[in-house]
Amino acid sequence: MSQLKKDTQLTLMSRIPVMCLSFLTIVFLTRLLGPEGNGVYTFTLAVLNLLIAVIGFQLDGALPVFLARHKDHIPQILSSTFVLVLLSFIICTSVLSAVVFLIPVGRSLVIPENQPVVFFFGFLLMAFILRRMSSMILATLRGIFRFKAFNTYMILMQLIPALSYGTLLAITLTSDHHISLLTCFSIILAIDGVLLGVGVWLLRQSPAFHVSGDYKLFAKPIIEFSSKNILSTTGHFMNKRLDVWFVQFYRGPYWLGQYGLATQIANFVSDAMTPFNQVMIPYISGTPSTLHKEMVERTARLNITIALIAGAGIVGTSWLFIPLVFGNAFEDAVHASQILAIGILFISQRLVFSGYFKAINELKVPVRAAWLGVLITIFLDLIFIPEYGITGAAWAPVASYAITSVYLVMAAKKKLGFSMAHILLIQKSDFQWLLSRSKTEINGDTPIE
Repeated sequence: MSQLKKDTQLTLMSRIPVMCLSFLTIVFLTRLLGPEGNGVYTFTLAVLNLLIAVIGFQLDGALPVFLARHKDHIPQILSSTFVLVLLSFIICTSVLSAVVFLIPVGRSLVIPENQPVVFFFGFLLMAFILRRMSSMILATLRGIFRFKAFNTYMILMQLIPALSYGTLLAITLTSDHHISLLTCFSIILAIDGVLLGVGVWLLRQSPAFHVSGDYKLFAKPIIEFSSKNILSTTGHFMNKRLDVWFVQFYRGPYWLGQYGLATQIANFVSDAMTPFNQVMIPYISGTPSTLHKEMVERTARLNITIALIAGAGIVGTSWLFIPLVFGNAFEDAVHASQILAIGILFISQRLVFSGYFKAINELKVPVRAAWLGVLITIFLDLIFIPEYGITGAAWAPVASYAITSVYLVMAAKKKLGFSMAHILLIQKSDFQWLLSRSKTEINGDTPIE
C-alpha cells in the first residue's frame, strides 16, 4: 500500500471519532455557557485565534513543509522553530499588554464587554501559549510523517474536553449548582494544559524527534516562509472571523452567541475535510511536481463531495437538531447556520488550493485571495449586519468564500492544467483508491519512517 494512501485512510478513519467527540464538545460547552456566555466565548476565541494567526508566525504551517523537504535536518529545524516559538510568546505578552493597558480603545477590541479585564488578559495569554505549543506538536508529527501519533493526539484533543464538559453539564442539570462563566473559562484553560502534556508525551515517543544546538541554520528561511504565510492566514482568518467584531458592535453578546453557534456548526463540518488536506501538504512538499496534479485533483473531489453532503444535511435538518440538541434558547441560530452551510462548498476548495500553493511555496496567490476576501467581507458586513443582523453576517463570508475560492481554483488550473470536472465530480476510482488495501505502490510513494 502506498504510504500516502495509508496515511490518508488512517487520518480519515480517525476523523470519525474526532468529529463525533467534537460535536459533543460543542453541545456540552454551548449548553453550559448559554447564549450570552457563548457570545463571550465566541468573542474571546476570535481574539485568541487572531493573536495566533498574526503573532504565532504561522510556524505550524511552515514546520511540516520544512520537515518534509529536509528530512536530514530534523533536529536543526525543530531547534530553530522552538526558538521562534519562544520569541512569539514574548511578542504576544508585549502586544497584548500594550493593547489592554496602554491604548484607550484597545481594551474593547480584545476583552469581552462587561467582563473582568485582568482575568481575560491572563486567559488570552495562557491560552495562546498552551494552544501554540499543542499546534506545534501536531505540525511536527505531520512533518515527520508520524500520522498514527498525530491521529491519536487529534482524538484525545476532543475526548478529554468532551468528557470534562459533559461531566460539568451533568452536574448542573442534576443539582442546583451553577458553574460561573469565569469558572468555565478556568476549566477550559486547565484542559488546554492537560492536552499539552499529552502531546509532549506522544512526541517524545517518536524516534525521529531530536533537537540540536544549531538553532540558527533554518531560523531565517522559516521566518521568510512564515512571513508570507502570515499574510495569507491572517487574511483568511479575518475573512472568516471579522464578522464577530461587527456582530458584537451592532447586536451585542446575545446575538453574537447565536451567531457563534452557527459558525461553530459550519466549522465543525469544515473540519471533516481537513484530513485530506493535512496529508496532502507534506506529501506535495516532498514529491516531484509531476505528481502534484493527481494529488490535488483527488483531494479536491473528495473535499467537495463531503462538503456537498454535509452542507445539504445542515440546510435540511438544522431547524430540528439545533433546538433539540442545543436547546430552544438557540433557535435564532438556525437560519444563519443554513446560510453558512452553503459556504462550506467554497471552503472545501479554498482549503485544497491554498494548501497546494503553500506546499509549493507560491504564497502570493493565497495572500491575494485572502485579502480580496477581507475587503469583500468588510464591505458586506457594513451593509448587511446593521439591517439584517446575523442573517446578513452569514451572507457576507459566503459571498467572500465564493469569490476567493474561484480565484484560487483558476490560479491552480493555470499551473496544473486540470479540467473543472476533474476537481468537482467524484469518480469511482476515488473510492477504490481510498478503500483499497492493495500493496501496489501508487504514484511512486514510498514509506517514510
